[in-house]
Amino acid sequence: MLRAVDPAAPTLCAGWSAGDIAAHVAVSEQAFGVPLFVFNGIRRVLPARLTRRLIDGSRSTGERLNARMTARGWSEVLRRLEDGPPRLFGFGTLAQLRVVEEWIHHEDVRRGAGLPARAADQAYEEVLWQAGICVARFPEFELGREGLELDAGDGRRFVVGEAPVRVRASGAIGELLLYLAGRSDAADVSVVGDEAAIRSLQPNLRV
Repeated sequence: MLRAVDPAAPTLCAGWSAGDIAAHVAVSEQAFGVPLFVFNGIRRVLPARLTRRLIDGSRSTGERLNARMTARGWSEVLRRLEDGPPRLFGFGTLAQLRVVEEWIHHEDVRRGAGLPARAADQAYEEVLWQAGICVARFPEFELGREGLELDAGDGRRFVVGEAPVRVRASGAIGELLLYLAGRSDAADVSVVGDEAAIRSLQPNLRV
């Protein structure tokens, strides 16, 4: 997908070009994936709000690393990505997290280029559902999303957190993941619920 666009191409990720997304993913795979693997283990035992603050606080560092990767050139970034992810990314909850993140960023680039949604693939949608529900159970992910029900329209449903259902989002699992990641305008989902509850949910739809 990335080879089909220019690095300056716009994406659904606010403020990021296709080149920015490619650099971000390449940075996450550096050092054999050890830094991200270790951090993912640590985040599982920290209080949810502390984890959220650490993630938000790391953005400036991430931007510097992304800029350094971008400076290596588009061809080099693509070459690194084509080598495939580190083996560590295939273990534990990090494997689920990467499935979700890479789906979202792929669609960021694809839909930012004006391309239609990919054709449904039942096997892959099951992978996305399992990965998405795993990530939705992360304590820091639940913050502000409690009581949001995800309805895949085929009998599969999941409620974030322990709160009663306040808002229901319905659609294919890939579209639900885009919605949860703040790509509300691009995600093909139906959202119903109390208007105040929907408004309070909006600032928390992000990654």
